Amino acid sequence: MTETRQTIASNLAAVQQRLAEAARRGGRSPQEITLVAVTKTVPLPSILIAYALGLRDFGENRVQEAAAKIAGARPQATDIRWHLVGHLQTNKAKAAVELFDFIQS
Repeated sequence: MTETRQTIASNLAAVQQRLAEAARRGGRSPQEITLVAVTKTVPLPSILIAYALGLRDFGENRVQEAAAKIAGARPQATDIRWHLVGHLQTNKAKAAVELFDFIQS
């Protein structure tokens, strides 16, 4: 396992553990909660590592940057669910609707 993969795996495990503990404290099942990995500024190879480790929901806050990542990920990761998170400019709304599975603005 490469250092990057090890780091991502370790960080993911820590976040999932914290999420599970918080869910239990709140009387919820961890399976009811969707972890969205916000990947703004994260390069595509790291996203694909996270995907290989089981993540399926990824968030971006910039339509143009997301378009390149989505296109690059599609051949290998057809079941990623992409989320637009944050502010959406009116002039980018049409592109966002076409690119993203969810818009959380």
